Amino acid sequence: MEWLFHLPLVLWCLTVFSLGLMIGSFLNVVIARLPYEKSIIWPSSRCFACYQPIRFTDNVPILGYLRLRGKCRACHAPYSARYLWVEVGTGVAFLSLFLAEVVFNWHGIPGMKYNHLGPDSSIPPFQCWALFGYHAVLLCGLIAAAAIDAEHHIIPTQVTYTVLVVGVIGGALMPWPWPQPATVASVFPPEITMWSHPDYTGKVPTGVQPWPFWGPTFDFAPPGSWKLGLLTSLTGALVGSLVIRATKWVFETGFGREALGLGDADLLMMAGAFLGWQIPVLSLFVGSVATLVLVLSARLLTRKRAGVAPTPPGTSVSGPASPRELPFGPGLAIGVVVTWFAWPWLGPRLQFPFFDATMMMILVGFMCVGLLAFALLMRRPNEPVAATAKK
Repeated sequence: MEWLFHLPLVLWCLTVFSLGLMIGSFLNVVIARLPYEKSIIWPSSRCFACYQPIRFTDNVPILGYLRLRGKCRACHAPYSARYLWVEVGTGVAFLSLFLAEVVFNWHGIPGMKYNHLGPDSSIPPFQCWALFGYHAVLLCGLIAAAAIDAEHHIIPTQVTYTVLVVGVIGGALMPWPWPQPATVASVFPPEITMWSHPDYTGKVPTGVQPWPFWGPTFDFAPPGSWKLGLLTSLTGALVGSLVIRATKWVFETGFGREALGLGDADLLMMAGAFLGWQIPVLSLFVGSVATLVLVLSARLLTRKRAGVAPTPPGTSVSGPASPRELPFGPGLAIGVVVTWFAWPWLGPRLQFPFFDATMMMILVGFMCVGLLAFALLMRRPNEPVAATAKK
């Protein structure tokens, strides 16, 4: 009968997973309609082929899709498998977030772990739900932006700006180091004017906002104040947008053609409003690696299905297997999530450059020069246009 002690946790996990499935069903509406500038409220869900309304029972997440075998009940037109995978992915993402932040307290925030075996095991504390709900909104924004970018090569501002507003408001309501008291910031004595001091590596208190925008904080925005939370969110959004825009300008200057979209800047701006400016900066590099892996995997899978032999080294590839425009949103969203959950390990190791203005400027300079050199190496002369002779 020991399993009865774990019953509250099991019930909460099932509840969160079911909530994720329902949110995933709503995200499918957002993903399907926003690229075409259609309302996500009216009309109700219907088939895009015959425009017949979808029955309520057929709209049940996962079960409705499987029961209809991915086809419309009326005209038997096939539905995209994306509907199923977004629902499943969102449910799994919600459950994983709940386990990481509420059950296991992945980021090690004091007082934020749900003890389902304790005397008050029926309901997780309010602070846990605030943390989970706040970051669940960010996950929804990342999923919607990544799915739309993968299919349409755009990231609608309706997604990023709406989630951005939630991030800024939540940041002001839950300022660093909340839910810890503001007194934990006294770990840095007044005589320490730089949080990059080696004796204090790894001692930055963690809150819903992992780090403040800078340390030590300014007098007009002390720890725990809504001013600090608002400043941290706005700084994160600004830096998240600027880091993509600066990368775009430097790379395109050397490459000679457009390489990044401004929707990617909006995606990092959205993430910065929730996570501060440090995580989005690093997410750009992690997202670049993730994008490379996704692109190579997609090309290998496409070639394997088509039965195309591998391309010999040095041979150019043309056609649909090598599109010029590659969506960066999915890889960037993965980069945000990976950096976010790797922060307990990455943060202490990057505390010195992130809180030392001189070192940060040196690193930025090196990266800009390296990015420009890389773009110049990849630059290819414009292909001559064949003149058509008139007879």
